[in-house]
Amino acid sequence: MEEVRDAQHPRTFSQYGKEITLYFMAIFDEIKSIASVLQEAGKIEQYRQILEVQSQLLQMQNDLGKISRENYELKEKLRTKENIVFQNNVYWTKGTTGEMDGPFCSRCWDKNRDLLRAQPISETWFQCPECKTQFDVGSTRGIRTHAATHHDDHI
Repeated sequence: MEEVRDAQHPRTFSQYGKEITLYFMAIFDEIKSIASVLQEAGKIEQYRQILEVQSQLLQMQNDLGKISRENYELKEKLRTKENIVFQNNVYWTKGTTGEMDGPFCSRCWDKNRDLLRAQPISETWFQCPECKTQFDVGSTRGIRTHAATHHDDHI
């Protein structure tokens, strides 16, 4: 999966996630150390309170991880939506240099927002592997299809 960088924060989201994990681990270690001291001192009530804080911290870390993944996925969907073009009965994506990639099934995108690459069944006809819808995309000249890219890899 390609890393996405937030315009305001040049780190990748996975780097940010690693930093947050290290931060939580440092706090967790401190809490563990405090809990050990409290247990040795016989401060059972305070020890139980520290264990509860420790449990809440772990839950917060899990929640933050889920939110970070959801944020990443939503940004990816937004980026896809901004770079998708409907042309010749199917969807195509624009690459960073302006090249078009595809074709992608228009039915699956319109119905479920699933970007599924259609597979070639002839020179201009493609079929979705999921819903089996067939598309005549006309001329694919000047458009990079998966079949052309796949063929070029073997030459």
